[in-house]
Amino acid sequence: MAIDEIVDRLYGLPLTEFTQARNQAARELRKAGQREAADRVKALPKPTTAAAAVNRLVREHRGEVERFLHAAEVLRDAQFAGKGDLASATEQERDELERLIDTGGEAVRQTLLAAAADEDAARQVLEARLARELELRGFGTLLAYVPPAAAKPRPAAPPATQPKPLPPEPEPLPPRLEKPDDRAARAALRDAKTALSAAETQERRARRHWEQTHEELAKARAAVEKARRDLDRLHGG
Repeated sequence: MAIDEIVDRLYGLPLTEFTQARNQAARELRKAGQREAADRVKALPKPTTAAAAVNRLVREHRGEVERFLHAAEVLRDAQFAGKGDLASATEQERDELERLIDTGGEAVRQTLLAAAADEDAARQVLEARLARELELRGFGTLLAYVPPAAAKPRPAAPPATQPKPLPPEPEPLPPRLEKPDDRAARAALRDAKTALSAAETQERRARRHWEQTHEELAKARAAVEKARRDLDRLHGG
C-alpha cells in the first residue's frame, strides 16, 4: 500500500484506533524494507478531538461541506468584490454552517470558519487529514498579493558644461510609528463571532421548539372543543 493511501486510511479511523493502527503500519513498512516511509508514518500526529470531528464530517457529509465552502466563496465575492446580494449570501453561508455544526458538533465550528475565510484552509479541510483544528487567519488568500510599487524615474544628469549643484540638505526622517499589537482585539472579535453564532443557533432551536409547542397547543385546544361538542350532542344540547 502506498504511503498516501496509508495516511488517508489512518485519518479516517476512529480516534481510539489511530495510534495502534499507525504503529502497526510503521512496523509493516519497516519489515518491508521501507525505512523512510516507516519513519514518516510513525511521525504522523494523532488528531485532536476537534480535528477528528472535522475529518469524519468531511468523509461522511462531503457534499454538505462543499456546499458550505461554495456559500463562503459567494459571500467573499459579495463582501470584497461587490458581486451578488450580501444579505442573501450571508444568510446562506450561516445556514449551511449551522447545519454542519448540528451534524458534526460544536467542535467543528472553528475549523469551518477558518476554511470559509481561506482557500488553502478549505483545501486542507476537504483532504480530511487534519491533525489539529485550523485557526481563522484574517482574510487568507484575499490579501496574498500586493502589487509592487511603481519604479521612480532617475533624475536626468545635468549638462556636462554646468557645475554640479550642491546636494540638498537631507530632510529629517519622520518618527517611526510602531505597529499596534492587535492580537487581543482580533481574538476578542473571533470570540464574539463564535458567541454570536452559538446564540443564533440557540435562537433557531428555541424558535423551532416554540413552533412545535404552539402547534401541539392548537391541536389540544381543537381536541377539547371536539370533545365538548360531542358531549353536548349526547345531552341533546
